[in-house]
Amino acid sequence: MSDRRNNERIQMYSSALVYIEGYDAEIEAIVTNLSEENIGLKCRISDEQKKKIEDSKMITFQFVDTYLEGKKAKTDVVQACALIQRMEYSDGECFIGGVVRDENFKRYVLRRKLSPYYK
Repeated sequence: MSDRRNNERIQMYSSALVYIEGYDAEIEAIVTNLSEENIGLKCRISDEQKKKIEDSKMITFQFVDTYLEGKKAKTDVVQACALIQRMEYSDGECFIGGVVRDENFKRYVLRRKLSPYYK
């Protein structure tokens, strides 16, 4: 089966916070991968949180990423909304794949992808 993704993914393991509309608490998550228009997150959620996500079909997320741009350390604070494409459950964990239509997010991912090529 061929990969249907339009953009190459960056594999990551960064702590993130997820927010659901209508739910007052933040959810701790891990960013597992991202591309210019997509994000993958892993978290543990309750049945109530699962229902709210499924109903709204959207989450807001934020995380801090520090990486090298050549020899210089670069830190970005990333915050955006994602439209839920998929939710999978395994061993008490939830894997969320979402589409991100945000120009700042896209610019961040492009900088992150190009960072190894800076001298």
